[in-house]
Amino acid sequence: MTVSFAPGGWEAAGFDYAYSWRFAALPKFRQEADCIANSQVPGDPKEFDYMGLLAPQTYTAGAQISVRCSFEDYGAPMLLICDAHEIDGDGILRTLEFYEAVIWKHGLNVWRHHTVNRHTTHYLVLGARFPLAEDEPHTLSAQLKTDRMVFAVDGMSFDLFLHDMPASARLGYCACEGICRLYEMTLR
Repeated sequence: MTVSFAPGGWEAAGFDYAYSWRFAALPKFRQEADCIANSQVPGDPKEFDYMGLLAPQTYTAGAQISVRCSFEDYGAPMLLICDAHEIDGDGILRTLEFYEAVIWKHGLNVWRHHTVNRHTTHYLVLGARFPLAEDEPHTLSAQLKTDRMVFAVDGMSFDLFLHDMPASARLGYCACEGICRLYEMTLR
């Protein structure tokens, strides 16, 4: 499945908005001419919306996700690999256990997040430093294996063994820390 995030290209794909317990706000993506983007928080030039979209299906080993995205300044578009979530009392999907594969102007970071009693902790699993241009589309992908994930940024690949590789996960995209734009997503 390949989904375009141009107007009319993604609304019927069945994505669920997903939010971490780390943030109280529940923003939505704004539609642009050829993509969707997060926004700056009104009144605070250093704060930006944090939200994600998860595909409705659950994926297992062999699955792949790829996004074509871009960022401004310290924007951090990311893949979301969510192996546990819950629906809160207001019907909002909250991520509990998940990986983030994040690109930014200094490379690729992979983070592992754990949530207990609505308190999320996280640690860095991979920090690969290399320059990435702002305001240019990049392709970020992940392939799920039995005991690892293979991440790629613009064709540069990182094969990462994971001691707690999820048996199944929902896959998607997330934006934070600056303006992030999502043009296309492919799920296999």
